Amino acid sequence: MDAGQVVGIVTGLVVVVVLVTAVAVWTARRRRAAAGRARDHQAELERLGVEAGSALVRADERARLAEDELAFAQAELGDRETRELAPTLRRARERLAEAFHLNQLLHDHVPDTDEQRREWSARIVDLCRSADGSLDELDRGLAGLRQTVRSTPDAVARVDAELTRVRETVPAAREDLARLRAQYSERALLPVADNPEQAERLLEFAGRSAAAARKRLTTQQVAEAGAAARAAEEAVRRAEGLLRAVDDYEAEALRAEAALGAIVAESRTELAEARALPADRRAGRINAAVAALEEALGTLPAPGEPGDPVGSLTRVREANTALDDAVAEQAERDDRARRAAARLGPALDDAERQLATARSVVDDYRAPVGPDARTRLAEAEREVAQARAAQDPERGVAAARRGAALAAEAATLAHRDIARSGQGQRWDGGYNGGGPGGGWQGDPRRRQVGRGGSDVFGAVLGGMVLGGILDDIGDIGDMFD
Repeated sequence: MDAGQVVGIVTGLVVVVVLVTAVAVWTARRRRAAAGRARDHQAELERLGVEAGSALVRADERARLAEDELAFAQAELGDRETRELAPTLRRARERLAEAFHLNQLLHDHVPDTDEQRREWSARIVDLCRSADGSLDELDRGLAGLRQTVRSTPDAVARVDAELTRVRETVPAAREDLARLRAQYSERALLPVADNPEQAERLLEFAGRSAAAARKRLTTQQVAEAGAAARAAEEAVRRAEGLLRAVDDYEAEALRAEAALGAIVAESRTELAEARALPADRRAGRINAAVAALEEALGTLPAPGEPGDPVGSLTRVREANTALDDAVAEQAERDDRARRAAARLGPALDDAERQLATARSVVDDYRAPVGPDARTRLAEAEREVAQARAAQDPERGVAAARRGAALAAEAATLAHRDIARSGQGQRWDGGYNGGGPGGGWQGDPRRRQVGRGGSDVFGAVLGGMVLGGILDDIGDIGDMFD
């Protein structure tokens, strides 16, 4: 064996050793990684188990304390007052029972999979949280009962004091009403006329409710005592509001009288302005509004007579507003009519130009022009005639513009018919020969249909453009009116 073979064998052995070492190292790392993941997985399961157990212990301990507190409240206040709280505790106990069952499954002799352990532990935590929510609701209910027990006697004492104070104001309210009847009509006093009587009835009800609350307190019916006390407080508050309305009425009536004087003066001025309008402009809504405002002013009481300032102010204000709206609407119509009158002249001029152009085409070429163009021309003439005779400028402008458009369309249709006739086609679907004398019968003027039609069509377009420019000038002129 020579030296080269020895070197080759040694090199091969080294390579084999290196490969074996690398494989061994890789395998060992994988095993360590798998073992680490398994440890982490087990640690997570153990953590979930500890969390579930701790939550279960806390929730169960809290439920036991809640049972003791509810039993104490039942002994102190009776089952009737606490019956609405018992279902809340029962719901918490039902959730805890399910959680205890799952915890038993986790710790019995039957092996559980990792997935079951994870799922059941998480479920135990959720059930304990739900039970805590029910126990929170129970705590709030017990706190409310305790607050009612503490506050109801004070509430009854407050009602007694308020009853005495408010009752003392009833005679003063009656005196105020007697004085107001000498100044204002019965219709005006309708909102407060029965307030003292209504207040007395409410105060009587409040007194009975306060007595019922005291009686319930002596028999430990706390919830009913609290409800009776609250009803008594609300009745006293409403009675005081009714009596205060009597006291406030005079101030409101004086404010209404001041506003009524101002609006009456304004209404008389506006009536004079409305009557000064021309009769044709007053006709209709303005005359009706004037009559309504005069009627509202006519119903006002004479000086020194009892009246209804609030109702009178409402009626006069509504009639005054209606007259303002009618005058404003008429002014708007007048403005529109003035603008339309300024546009009517240019619109009629444009329509006349378009009519003249369309008539020229039909009169010059006659037979080749079909019924569509002639119909448009006749309709355009009718619209323009209506525009000339229209009493309303806006209607006249609209009719003139429709007439101009129809005349332009008539000219376009006529040129179409002429062009088809020159190509040997008639508007009725027939055929005109193109030879000498065919269709045109040798009329040299009609042989020039191509050039003449082009000239007339150009005149139509020119008239349309010029008419639009003049119409725009008329609109621009409105800006300076």
